Amino acid sequence: MRARHRADGTKRSGSSVRCCWGWRALLSMAVWGAALPRRLDDALAQHYAAQMSVMQRELFALRRRLAEHEPDAEENAALRNFLQSRQTDGERWLTLNNETGYAAVQNLDLYSRNAPFSNEKWLLVGTVRSSILFRFARTVQQVITSAVLLTLLLGAVSSLLVSRGLARPAEQLYCEVLAANGKQTFPKFSHTGIRELDRFAEAITQLNSSLVTNSTKFLRIMDMASVELGGYELRYDTGSVYVTKNFFALLGAPEVDGSSLTVRTFGELLEHIQLVRPCTVNAEGDKVLTVVQGGRTRYIMLRVTTEDRVQVGLAEDVTAATQERLRIERERDYDVLTGLYNRQAFHRVSHELFQNPERLGVAALLMMDLDDLKHINDTYGHDWGDHYIQNTGRCIAEHSPPGTVCARLSGDEFLLLFYGYPGREQLREKLEALTRAMQQAVVVLPSGSDLHISISGGVAWYPEDGRDIETLKKYADFAMYQVKHSTKGQMKDFDIGVYNQEAYIARTRREFHQLISEERMYYYFQPIFSAQTGRVHAYEALMRSDLPTLRSPATIMKLAREQGALYEIERLTFRKALEEFDNLRSKNLVDRQALIFINSIASVSLRREDSEYMDQRWHELRRQMVIEITEEEEMNREALETKRHAPGFSGMFALDDYGSGYSNEGSLLELAPRFIKVDISIIRGIDSDPDKQQILRNVVRYAQPRSMQIIAEGVETAAEMRTVIDLADLLQGYFLARPAAVPDPIAPEAAEIIRAI
Repeated sequence: MRARHRADGTKRSGSSVRCCWGWRALLSMAVWGAALPRRLDDALAQHYAAQMSVMQRELFALRRRLAEHEPDAEENAALRNFLQSRQTDGERWLTLNNETGYAAVQNLDLYSRNAPFSNEKWLLVGTVRSSILFRFARTVQQVITSAVLLTLLLGAVSSLLVSRGLARPAEQLYCEVLAANGKQTFPKFSHTGIRELDRFAEAITQLNSSLVTNSTKFLRIMDMASVELGGYELRYDTGSVYVTKNFFALLGAPEVDGSSLTVRTFGELLEHIQLVRPCTVNAEGDKVLTVVQGGRTRYIMLRVTTEDRVQVGLAEDVTAATQERLRIERERDYDVLTGLYNRQAFHRVSHELFQNPERLGVAALLMMDLDDLKHINDTYGHDWGDHYIQNTGRCIAEHSPPGTVCARLSGDEFLLLFYGYPGREQLREKLEALTRAMQQAVVVLPSGSDLHISISGGVAWYPEDGRDIETLKKYADFAMYQVKHSTKGQMKDFDIGVYNQEAYIARTRREFHQLISEERMYYYFQPIFSAQTGRVHAYEALMRSDLPTLRSPATIMKLAREQGALYEIERLTFRKALEEFDNLRSKNLVDRQALIFINSIASVSLRREDSEYMDQRWHELRRQMVIEITEEEEMNREALETKRHAPGFSGMFALDDYGSGYSNEGSLLELAPRFIKVDISIIRGIDSDPDKQQILRNVVRYAQPRSMQIIAEGVETAAEMRTVIDLADLLQGYFLARPAAVPDPIAPEAAEIIRAI
């Protein structure tokens, strides 16, 4: 359909529309005629008038034909809406006579300004039905759809045929693999004719051969290894069981044919073995079985892992490692001389008991002290003193009821905790039996005469006297000293009335306060010598007091804890030791380059103002100071860090009395000391005791890689010095030099030993 539309909104339509462009030619000729000679003007004017008349007649005729083909109201409304909504020279879809078509619009300039109808504007609208426009596209679409469907059908048929051709050989290969499962030898697979499957089957055969070879090598290595190993594998998916020949023998069970076992029967058998054998679980969660056969005890570690429905177990003989661990634990927890608990182990065990009051029942804490040890040491020597202590410890161990916690606290002090009794009378009988046995025990002296063990003890009762171990220990210690100051060789119960006597309390408090206020303490210095050169390396400051009841540093520290005066003792210790040592340096009575060891309380640290005062007054000397820690109580980490970062401090620490029960491996890790002082209890008699020598070697083996120096303290004989001189870095003891207000040089005999070695 073609249509013309005027600018005023009226429409003209018809089957065909024709435009005459002759008038435009005439106008052009008129323009060009202006340039023609004047003789042609009249002729052109006449021709123009004639042509204009013809064109006007044709236009009027065209308008009449358009008027005859005026569209109906529906077409007129559709065309009007289309023209009103279109964009200029735009293209849109148009619906006329219930047919959808594509319409294109173009503006027409039909008239010049001076031509008739010049005030009218015309639009040319061209349409084509959508059925005609998309006929070719629909044909192409149908062809493509048919081609796609045909391709899919052919692909499906081809895939089915190919898959059926591949599945039959693959199924054959699968059946041959299943048939080979469980056989000792792996067969060669049949030829399928498919190159990839044949290559895959060949790869499976080669892989199985490699696995068998590697497994054989591994089993041979296990058989040849010095460590006894055994293992098993359970496959829950196939139900297969594999067990090495020595697995059940390692666990102390009769040999079983592994080929006859199922997963269920193997599990039941292994569970039975674990039930009849003592079993523990280590830190990693592995089970350690104790196997006793032929008077020999073995320790077997059983490690089990389960992944992807496969359980693998490994049994390993760890007897040597377990025995070494038990030995180390014994050295840690037990006194070397007597075999009883040391201080640290006693406190750990007793604290665990007091956390469970039901287990305690009626309990008693017995503290004992040997009466004649000093006399034996002075008369017969320290070796016989150790012999006396050993016999006492043996007597205590043999005559104490089962379950009694027995410990040697220090040189001649013993501590026993009786617990779990229904009443006080039953426990009293056990105490009296132990007392009689101790009194009857005899030690043969070098002179050949018999010496009965004389021991004084104090008893504190739970729960009457106290409900915690520290209170009971304090009261038992008080009762013991009451016996030692009156009638030795007896056992006496704690008397709260005596303990609270004002006279005794007033005296001790008065003297202690006098010690603090008047600074009634002074210091002796004991040299510490190099084991290689014999030169003085350091001096240890040792506290002394001239008050009658406070001559022992242990007594002073005890009162300081009771009176809450630990800080005052710590402050006086540092200030007085630095002051007196600086006085000796100024008089050239000590080596100016030597270090000074000062004992410190583990749970106390100086205030910053006190540390700054000491740094200002003894700045140079503070950088030569070594803080010596004896772990009599739990180490306070905050106090330790304050000590470590005190103004002017060198940062050097020494761990004192290592091996006495005061210190342990935890202290080494926490303190990270520069020096480790091995306790006198280990050094004494070390020349004749291989166990003590081994302990010292273990300490040296730990310290050397960590740049820690070993100090052997308490060296009192030439034999002891010859034994430790190759192991220790530094030496301290009466054999080299005694403590004194003005320290002496190294003893000539000790110097001679160093030169000779």
